[in-house]
Amino acid sequence: MRRHQLTLAALLLSISVKAQLSISPNQTANYLANKLVATSGTLGVTISNESLTCDSLSNGEFTGISNLGISDGIVLGSGDVASNTVTPVVGLDGIPSDLSSSNPSTPGDLQLTTLVGAPTYNACVLEFDLQPAGSYIEFEYVFGSEEYPEFNCSIFNDVFGFYISGPGFASPTNIALLPASTTPVSINTVNDGSNASCVSNSSYYVTNTGSTTTLDGFTIPLIATAPVTAGSTYHLTMAIADVTDGILNSYVLLKANSLKCGNTTPAAVVNHDFSKEFRLFPNPVHDQLFVETSGEDDILFILNDMQGNTVNRVTFHAAQQKHAIDLSQCLGGYYQYQLINLRTGARQIGQLVKE
Repeated sequence: MRRHQLTLAALLLSISVKAQLSISPNQTANYLANKLVATSGTLGVTISNESLTCDSLSNGEFTGISNLGISDGIVLGSGDVASNTVTPVVGLDGIPSDLSSSNPSTPGDLQLTTLVGAPTYNACVLEFDLQPAGSYIEFEYVFGSEEYPEFNCSIFNDVFGFYISGPGFASPTNIALLPASTTPVSINTVNDGSNASCVSNSSYYVTNTGSTTTLDGFTIPLIATAPVTAGSTYHLTMAIADVTDGILNSYVLLKANSLKCGNTTPAAVVNHDFSKEFRLFPNPVHDQLFVETSGEDDILFILNDMQGNTVNRVTFHAAQQKHAIDLSQCLGGYYQYQLINLRTGARQIGQLVKE
């Protein structure tokens, strides 16, 4: 009953749209795919044969400042991506107290149905061929949903997938996985841990306390990657859908210019557990962040705000055991840190909260 009440609430609430996040829905497959391809740095990805199977209002381009960790890119959703005060509909660009729950009544996706083991609805699917010049491809994304946190560990397990097929892949293979794992990203695999009946992987989850997006929760920026053979042709499918019913929207946001390739394994996906050699405290932090190191290698520490701006960058040498970082000038909110072993290239990504 509550989920039907939520649908009615979505029609009755007053919509608060924040100017910081600008969304332009109803883009073409060609435009969306090409916006992903890197325009600087390591390139070598050629795309073709783009197609889009999606309600016209469930895809779009977004730009602007938010706490999502990506400031420019494309978005695919299981409902409207942009708010409309006339309809009225709430999209991605509301505030957490708003409810994004439109139902375009479009079909689900067979691959996602197989992945999650339940019926899917309102799928939005972007597909294209790609030819890489190097030995791997990668791109950056964030997944978020209105299903959080009330429907953690439930049958309403909204899901998305990035499927690659071609040489080296006997069948379409999902590469939207948690780092260094075979775990797909969904409501029931990444959440705040408020329901203990499923594994939360909460280090990858952000509870939304900001004011620029409707989503109740979302992941930190993650990287999808796959090994490929230079010069071969691959097919990439990006899909998202509602699960079990067609309400409460979910979205996947993909960073502009992040689809690229190279000739070595990307350092961003070489995961490492620094817990025995590197300690950050306190978390949440007020003005001073303290660091203790005990490893034998130099470690690079990078602190980014959720718009991707670097606010602190320092190298901790092997002999340096204690250090204090002044964060008194940083605004309150979520930050993402990276620890990078300068000898091996291994890295770890985590969250920091500034109060």
